[in-house]
Amino acid sequence: MVVSDRYRIMRKIGEGGMGAVYQAEHALIEKRIALKILFQDLTRRPDLVARFLQEAKSASRIGQENVIDISDFGQTADGLVYIAMEFLDGQDLGRLLKTERSMPWLRARPILMQITKALRAAHGHGIIHRDMKPENVYLISREGRADFVKVLDFGIAKVVSADEADGPRLTQTGMIFGTPEYMSPEQAQGHPPDHRLDVYAVGCIMYQMLTGSVPFTADSFMGILTKHLVEAPVPPRQRRPDLDIPADVEAVCLRALEKDREKRWPDMDAFYRALGAAGGGPFEPSNVFIPPTASLKYPILADTNPLPRESKTAISVSPPSGTFEDERPQRPDELAGGLGLRTKIALGVGAVVVVVIVFVLALRPGSRPPAVPATAGATPEAPAQTQRPPAAAPTPAAVVPALVHAVEPAHAEAASTPETSAAKSTSRPHHKHGDEPKGDPLHRRVDLPAETTPAELKNPFGTP
Repeated sequence: MVVSDRYRIMRKIGEGGMGAVYQAEHALIEKRIALKILFQDLTRRPDLVARFLQEAKSASRIGQENVIDISDFGQTADGLVYIAMEFLDGQDLGRLLKTERSMPWLRARPILMQITKALRAAHGHGIIHRDMKPENVYLISREGRADFVKVLDFGIAKVVSADEADGPRLTQTGMIFGTPEYMSPEQAQGHPPDHRLDVYAVGCIMYQMLTGSVPFTADSFMGILTKHLVEAPVPPRQRRPDLDIPADVEAVCLRALEKDREKRWPDMDAFYRALGAAGGGPFEPSNVFIPPTASLKYPILADTNPLPRESKTAISVSPPSGTFEDERPQRPDELAGGLGLRTKIALGVGAVVVVVIVFVLALRPGSRPPAVPATAGATPEAPAQTQRPPAAAPTPAAVVPALVHAVEPAHAEAASTPETSAAKSTSRPHHKHGDEPKGDPLHRRVDLPAETTPAELKNPFGTP
């Protein structure tokens, strides 16, 4: 069937207490999505419909990468209530723990840090999850990396933000919501909830990931809640001495499981930072598990670079003091200690200027290269220049002015035929010596630098 004329149902994925989840696709753009549909017999209860849609509203306002992305929700004309969300191809943490029991800290830590990041964002928007458990933590692969976390099911989330204070109340004081194995003592007693009950629930998940079992078990719902209220958990290292759990990791877990919420981690940010500092490994801001066999080498194209490319990225131990420098290959002047970059640029510009000046002077009338013979029908020009006695060697800055005066034509004494004289008179007018013709770029005067001292010869253009 097609829901709301745009979502085509493909197959059923699973179901929960309030509805079923289907794999579907958009009828027009053929994008895969997951469609969660409220059970038909529950649609007659407005409070359950409101609670069902609360999940879409809560998750969509968080906008964090580790929280399930909600794209649409609504109700059809025949009363079908649905939520459209991103399709996740992977498995939940609960199923993984059933097969692998416990997991090493190297893998558990990035999963837990992503969970705390997602809940930190939720708490920042005034949303308390209230039902954190391994089944609501979905693990997928992203960009070739395993164990990317998506937190699901905000169906019984509590909104405590100021803008919701005047909204409809979906729960009554004293009502108990959640899963007993992961329920905090104050939650079991029906006390008004705050964000620290999620801290306790994540502590229970952490305990299960480290040891392979939840902190408390019993034969009944109330038996489990009673143990949460009065019984201290067995320390993880004592329960599983064979797993070599680090002592500081155990301390982080036990603090999250404190009966008194005033003694727990004050918020998810403090919990997140404690997880990052525990276990002796470096803090990894990406928080995505990288298998030990994974290769992080540069692509093949990077091997053609003749200069060595060495990573300069710094791993932050604490965000206030950590820095992430730019990765780049070193410049040749940094490697060999040669001329500076500015000096090389100045010398290159100077060479170009000299070439342009010589080229312009060569195109001026009356100047011919010495080796070029005179053409037929024209007599060579006789420059009216007198040789001067040799003087002291000029400085490089004074050489170019001398060349400029040396090629100035003697207009009054230049020998030419009548034909060439007529051609010259029609091509451009004569000017007195020293005048600058207007509108002729070939006769513009070039301002040259003053005479430099020997200390300035290395950089004649004055650039730093």
